[in-house]
Amino acid sequence: MLERISDIQGIGLFHQANGKPYTCQKATLIYADNGRGKSTLVSIFRSTATGNASLISAYKTVDGTLPTKVILQFGSGHKVIFENGTWSEQRPELMTFDADFIGRNVHSGGVVNTDHRKNLLEFALGEAAVTARAAVDKATYESKAARDQVQSIESQLSGYHQGLSLAQFEQLPQVSDIDTKIAELQKRLTAASNVAAIQARPVPKVIVEPSFDIDGLFDGLALSLKDVHVDAEKTVKQHIAKLGGKGAESWLSQGHQFGSGSACPFCDQDISNNDLVRAYQSHFNAAYADLKSKVASLQNMVVVGAAASIIDGFSKSVGVVVAQANAWTEHLPMPAISFDEATANTALGAFRYFVADLARRKQSAPAESLGSAEDKAKAASLWAQVLAPIRATNDSIRKAEDPISKYKAQLSSDSIAQLQQQVQKLQATKRRYDPKVVALLTQISTARASAEAADKTKKVARGKLDTLMTTTLSKYQTSINSLLKKFGASFSIKGMSANFRGHAPRSEYGLLLRGKDVALEGGSPSFTTALSEGDKRTLAFAFFIASTLEDPELASRIVVIDDPMCSLDLNRRHYTRAVLKKVHSKSAQLIVLAHDPYFLRDLRDAFLKEDKSAIVASFQLAVAQDNYTDFAPLDIDKECESEYSRHHRLLNEFSEGHGGDPRAVAKAIRPLLEGYLHRRFPGLLPKDHLFGEVVVLIRDSHATSPLSHAKNLVDELNEINEYAGQFHHDTNPDGADSITVTASELKTYVDRALLVVHKGTP
Repeated sequence: MLERISDIQGIGLFHQANGKPYTCQKATLIYADNGRGKSTLVSIFRSTATGNASLISAYKTVDGTLPTKVILQFGSGHKVIFENGTWSEQRPELMTFDADFIGRNVHSGGVVNTDHRKNLLEFALGEAAVTARAAVDKATYESKAARDQVQSIESQLSGYHQGLSLAQFEQLPQVSDIDTKIAELQKRLTAASNVAAIQARPVPKVIVEPSFDIDGLFDGLALSLKDVHVDAEKTVKQHIAKLGGKGAESWLSQGHQFGSGSACPFCDQDISNNDLVRAYQSHFNAAYADLKSKVASLQNMVVVGAAASIIDGFSKSVGVVVAQANAWTEHLPMPAISFDEATANTALGAFRYFVADLARRKQSAPAESLGSAEDKAKAASLWAQVLAPIRATNDSIRKAEDPISKYKAQLSSDSIAQLQQQVQKLQATKRRYDPKVVALLTQISTARASAEAADKTKKVARGKLDTLMTTTLSKYQTSINSLLKKFGASFSIKGMSANFRGHAPRSEYGLLLRGKDVALEGGSPSFTTALSEGDKRTLAFAFFIASTLEDPELASRIVVIDDPMCSLDLNRRHYTRAVLKKVHSKSAQLIVLAHDPYFLRDLRDAFLKEDKSAIVASFQLAVAQDNYTDFAPLDIDKECESEYSRHHRLLNEFSEGHGGDPRAVAKAIRPLLEGYLHRRFPGLLPKDHLFGEVVVLIRDSHATSPLSHAKNLVDELNEINEYAGQFHHDTNPDGADSITVTASELKTYVDRALLVVHKGTP
């Protein structure tokens, strides 16, 4: 049994924690707020059980200066020490349930994976399966060693049977005079190999010629504003002519956007009656803005569609085609393929100049329709001049492509594949009967026989372990489902079994929720979404408890459980206590850590109800200097008392001469009386009323109201409130903390308040 957690140093919040004053008993309850070190303490216990030092190094105090150290005192004062990164010994009797147990054995992040099922199987089987698993491990090792020997020889043979499986290679019959036959086939293959090379050569292909959307260009040039008022347009045009500069119309359009219509954007003079400004408003409307946008795109059409890179790209493609054609000259006469790049560039320049001029003119006067039929015909003619040398080149490419395609169609490579196969087979046969290969094949035959025998031994060992696992897991499933039912869970587990998929045996089980199968991984519904966090933790707790209660060594175990009620529903509280009582009665020691003092109080009472002579140890992890954690005494009853009970205790202790902080006692008088009145008249006094307002309600109550029975207290309550109110900021906001508390005067009012509570009279 663990007698003391003597010292913890340099681990998490336990910078220099001293637990020597606190003795552990068969039932030990440890209270701590969340984040105060419960998980760290459980990890220390797990590290003690397994000897895994990394569980402690992971919690090394971030800002600490002390080396990590733990001293645990077990039965008869025997000390187990962690120092310099190692334990003096392991204590495998420690069994721990916490978030880490759930994350390793059941699920993490709501997901159940292969490692969880493997770890759960190991936990469930316990020491009962150690011998059977050792036999499987031994047989598995020997089987793997034999298989590795086979693979090693196969690896040595891999370079000899390329293109054939090893089985095909082994079955090749021996061939006489094999070298002569290989040489004859090689000669025939060389003669036929040119056919394959010719078939692989690329054929020149016609190059895609460039295009230009002349219709689209002239459609854009023809756009105009038919809805612009004629007089307005005339007025604006006259003014634009008077301005004379290029882009005047665009300038006026942009300036018009900044005006409000009533004041000049430059001088702020009134222009609301200006005829010219009204003409702008008619001329530069939304349709005009849309027109300008479309006209602006014409310039981009010209820049992209008539770019000089068109001819350059075509010329480069011609170079590739010429090289492809030249490769065929040793087999066929090839027509000359050339490209008159200079003529094409000149024609493209003339075309670009012509259409770019039209686009610029349109952009200067977007509202005017441009581009006559003659202009369009000229553009088409100029573009045709651009395409002429390109098409001439493509014509010459076609003249080269046709004879090449016909020539290739006449060739046949069928005989080459057959010859190659024959050569490869004879070469493989020659390698097959090389003395080195013959020796390796003899070795592999022996290794295969050994592997087969090892596999049989492994199969027998697995069969024995299977039988044990089936028996154990069947019993385990029954225990788990019994626990889940008593926990009030709406789900159960089914089909619990084990298999050897992967490198180690692992558990398999399914979930049944409301008559529906729930997949552990994937599927819908799934473990991730169908179970609440409380359900998932309940399942994990059931796994742990079922295995623990079936452990034949439980009488010597120290069972440590961290926050058994964490994420569990309140309706599972009672049975959790019942389960822990059972573990407590059967184990050497039960240590429960929790952040819920009420649960610890009820658990203690359950132990004492079972055995009045039971000694239950309790202490807490409390805040120490610099926000570290240290061990501290715990009065569970005081920790769980209500505010009303606390105030009552403070006043009673002071009245009986047991001291206490006088100011705290003075502040407790009024809330004590408020609590008394609310309990005496439940539902009749608003909770948001001040004490004085409550007294007024009693004073003004009618004879038919239950409050009227307290009218005899009104004067007394007012007098007590007049004294006690001076210590509260709501009634004495500026001086509550400066009022001197006189002990003798305070005792008088404390006794008066207690008399009201105890007797209901002044």
